[in-house]
Amino acid sequence: MYGVHQAMKIGIVSDTHDQIGRVMKAVEIFNREQVEMVVHCGDIVSPFMLRYFKDLKCSIKFLFGNNTGDILLHLKYAKEFGLPDHEFGTCFALERAGKKIAVYHGDHQEITAALIKCGDYDCVFTGHAHLSRIEKAGKVLWVNPGALADRHKPGMSPPSIAIYDSISHTAKSIKITE
Repeated sequence: MYGVHQAMKIGIVSDTHDQIGRVMKAVEIFNREQVEMVVHCGDIVSPFMLRYFKDLKCSIKFLFGNNTGDILLHLKYAKEFGLPDHEFGTCFALERAGKKIAVYHGDHQEITAALIKCGDYDCVFTGHAHLSRIEKAGKVLWVNPGALADRHKPGMSPPSIAIYDSISHTAKSIKITE
């Protein structure tokens, strides 16, 4: 119907840092939860990691983070590994199910804060901090899914991903265990 937006679940992952088993588990969870899109908020690291996203049953958008590796190899391998409907970028905005979403790696706190405060977005998805975080700032839902990397610094969250639900305008964090 005109003016009515379909519900949408978006999977959010970040800072996978070459964690093959955890990426495979995240893909399994995203497929089981029937997300319609996955957003990777950066730091895939090695281009070979892209092959572990090929079993996703939805589209995926990747950000290049501050630990990306060779960007040209990422683009080449994405095609070679047959990733479903993939895109790459350094920062992007999208609109899905009536929600405006900004996606940014999060390596500059000032930019993250500006995206949250500007009032242009319903959601802001970031990564980088290796800290799972779901917070509301006015109408804006800020989601950092955490990281799939090992906990190597105090205060880091256990490996996790997140799933955003457009109808309830909420997100849930899911711990990843292998």
